[in-house]
Amino acid sequence: MSETGFSSAVTAAAIGGALSLMALALNAIISNWRDRVARQRLEFSKAFAACVAYEEFPYIVRRRRSDVLQNERVRISSELSIIQRELAYYSVWLATESKNVSKAYETLVAKLREIAGAKIREAWLTPPIDSDNDMNMPDLGLSELKPLKKAYLLEVTGHLSGIPRPVRRLFKAHD
Repeated sequence: MSETGFSSAVTAAAIGGALSLMALALNAIISNWRDRVARQRLEFSKAFAACVAYEEFPYIVRRRRSDVLQNERVRISSELSIIQRELAYYSVWLATESKNVSKAYETLVAKLREIAGAKIREAWLTPPIDSDNDMNMPDLGLSELKPLKKAYLLEVTGHLSGIPRPVRRLFKAHD
C-alpha cells in the first residue's frame, strides 16, 4: 500500500470514529434530556394533583360520616396532613427545578390555602351529613382558583417545551 492510500484509510477511519463518538454523545444528551423532561412532567403533575386533592377537602369534611365522628376526624385530619406535606414538598422541589413554575405554584398554593382552607374550617363547623339528600352541595367559590391553576399549567408547559421564554414571548405576541 502506498503511503497516501494508507493515510487516506486512516484519516477516513479517524473521521468515522469521531463522527460515531459525536453521534453517541448526542444520543446520550438527547436521552438524558428526555428522561429529565419525563421525570419533571410526572412530578409537575403530582404537584398539581396535591392542589386538587386539597381543594376536595371542604367536600370531604362536609360529607364526613355522622355515625363515627371521632374516626372521621382522625381519618380526615390524617389525609389532610399528608396533602399538606405534599404541598410543602412540591413547593420546595419546584424551587429547585424552575423559578417561574415555582412562582406560579406558590401563588396557586397560597390562594388555595386561603380559599379552600377557609372552606375546610367552615365545613368542620357544619354538622356532618346523615342522608343522601345532603350529598349535593352548593358552590363553594373554588372557581376563583381556576385562573391560578391555568397559570401554573402554562408555566409547566412552557418549561417542558424546551423553547426559551423570550422566544415563546415573541411568538405569543403575534397570536
